This record gives sequence, structure tokens and C-alpha cells, in this order.
Amino acid sequence: MDRGQRIFQAYKNTPWRQQLQVIGLFSALVIFIAIVAGVYLNVTARAATFGREIQSIRYESREVEREIEDMEAQLAYLTSVRYMKRRAEELGFIPVGPITTTYLSVPDYSREPSIETSYVDETDEDTNIQLPLEYTMSLFDWIREMIYEIGLQTGAVEGP
Repeated sequence: MDRGQRIFQAYKNTPWRQQLQVIGLFSALVIFIAIVAGVYLNVTARAATFGREIQSIRYESREVEREIEDMEAQLAYLTSVRYMKRRAEELGFIPVGPITTTYLSVPDYSREPSIETSYVDETDEDTNIQLPLEYTMSLFDWIREMIYEIGLQTGAVEGP
């Protein structure tokens, strides 16, 4: 027997080495499974935490929306004609009619002319504004012009 076979035979014949190998492989497998399970649990726990936070925020959002709708309903009630009329009567206001209205004549009062709120520039009609060709040219016209210029440069098309 040569030396390599003797070492292999000696290694193979020792049962405690084989037991250590099996124990080592089993321990490595258990550690690997524990690490994978730990990562999985960590990810799952974080996802559950974020899910609960999202649910909480949605609940708070719905509560705020309900409060806003309640306040809008209260505002609609407070600005209704019936409620405003009742409040005005409680405060001592009375409806105004043509009999109860008093008009005053103010001597030397000259009414100012009304102000025109729209601006009309008469010079726009007289001048003809020319925009540069780049602003009025369509994309297809520009592509056609570029192809024509490339044809002129390469000699494929003769100039005008």
C-alpha cells in the first residue's frame, strides 16, 4: 500500500472522526436554519409593525375627515337663510322695505365715471408681430428641413 492509501484508510477507520463530521454538519445546518428563521421573523415583525402604523394613520385620517365633514355641516347650518334670519331678528335687526328705507339727497355730489376693468390695447391691432420660424414650424416640417440640409451637405440633393 502506498502512503496515500494508508492515510485514507486510517482516516476512514476512525469512527470518532466520522461522528465529529456528522455533528459538525448537523450543527452548521441548525445554525443556518436558525439564522434564516431569525431573518424571516425580523422581516415579518417589521412588516407587521408598519402595517399597524398604516392602519393607525388611516384611522386617524378618517377621523379627521369626519370632523371636517361635521364642521362643514355646521357651517352650512349656520349660514342657512333660516338660521341667519332668526339670528338677525334676535339681534334686533328688522327687514328693510321700501317704506322703512330713507334715501338722502346729497347736494354737490357728482358721480365719478365708471372704471373700465378690461384692458384693450389698440396698438396690437396695428402692429404685425412676426414670430421666429422655430416657433411656428411643426415637428414634421423641421424633420423635412433637416433631411433636406443633410442632403445638401452630402450632395444627394441639389440646392435651389
